[in-house]
Amino acid sequence: MGQTVFDETCGSYEAVDNRLNFQLRRGRLSLKGKAGDQVKFNLTIAGDLVGRDVLAGTEGGANNGGSPIIRLWNAYVLWRLVPDQEYLHLATGYMVPQIGRESTTSAFKTPSMEKSWTQNYLRRHLVGTGPGRSVGVNLGGLLFPHEGSQWSSRYDLGVFNPAQNTFGGNSTGRRTAPLVSARYMLTYGEPEAKNYRLSNSVLFFKERWGTSMAVAGAWQSRSDFFEDNYAAGVDMILSIGWWTLDGELFQLGRKHLPDSDDLSEDWSLAETGHLRLSRLFDFGQDRYLQPAVSYHFLHGGMSEEEQLVAQDTRSFAGEEWYSEVTLNWYFSQRFKISGSYTHRGGETGDFGPGAGFNNYLFQSGAGPIERGDWLGLGLTATF
Repeated sequence: MGQTVFDETCGSYEAVDNRLNFQLRRGRLSLKGKAGDQVKFNLTIAGDLVGRDVLAGTEGGANNGGSPIIRLWNAYVLWRLVPDQEYLHLATGYMVPQIGRESTTSAFKTPSMEKSWTQNYLRRHLVGTGPGRSVGVNLGGLLFPHEGSQWSSRYDLGVFNPAQNTFGGNSTGRRTAPLVSARYMLTYGEPEAKNYRLSNSVLFFKERWGTSMAVAGAWQSRSDFFEDNYAAGVDMILSIGWWTLDGELFQLGRKHLPDSDDLSEDWSLAETGHLRLSRLFDFGQDRYLQPAVSYHFLHGGMSEEEQLVAQDTRSFAGEEWYSEVTLNWYFSQRFKISGSYTHRGGETGDFGPGAGFNNYLFQSGAGPIERGDWLGLGLTATF
């Protein structure tokens, strides 16, 4: 509802019809297993956005077409280096760098109809794509001080391929540097998990009492498009009985190359984050009702000088925000129907109409837009 598309001829946004759109938002097929007691593997393929109308106002890329394309989603091996212990694991393969809570949480394990766009900005800033996967290695583990302690923690250190966006998407360019990531999470109360894994969850299907706070960052030095690139921020989750509050806040920064002498600003900076509150009601026999509300934002450069640097470094600018209200009914922990309403807003800044600096202002397959609100009904099933 309320979607507009930029018309270059008249230099303004033109309304398009409100529309009904059926789409297969996410499809996953996974093969998971073990090789002995120490090694686990994950191979996942994905088929997304089948049937999506790019003018529907919902999140995501272009329509996957009448003959959908299947892509590799995960392909990694996780090796527990010390038998029967959780404090030292090595992962290698195609996976998400362990930075941010939303980015490392499955879409099937969040209470929102749609995952927060915080993950999309973070992934594209670091890896260059919305799926956010890259080939690399990650060392991590869970730390439990002693039996009976209320404190526990988790750490992750990774080195990954940076975005390969030159020479037909097959190289990092003439200048290259690895992407290095790190995250440390401290938990008080019930741990989120007792076994180390490369994914998180904000759904526990029980009363839980505990809170976690994490700090994370990633860095890449000079490439063909910037002098330095970083992301730094915090994420948290607070569980009080059946209530859960989670959120994150990240700053995304890129410094332009020294030969860009016509730019008055050194850095392109943007902040993105979300906050979400949900509550489970247990009706017995593995049935639950769950209302959830969430708020998301991106705040980037608004002045002409800031937006010129954002363009030069391929960064985000302008502003966008949205709020979502969702109601989930679980027939079981693996089968639910959801209803939601998403309300949006955004600003182009000094660039004016036609800017494509963020997800409110740009849609793959449609170009510059002002993204509309949407009312959704969803079905999620996992087997």
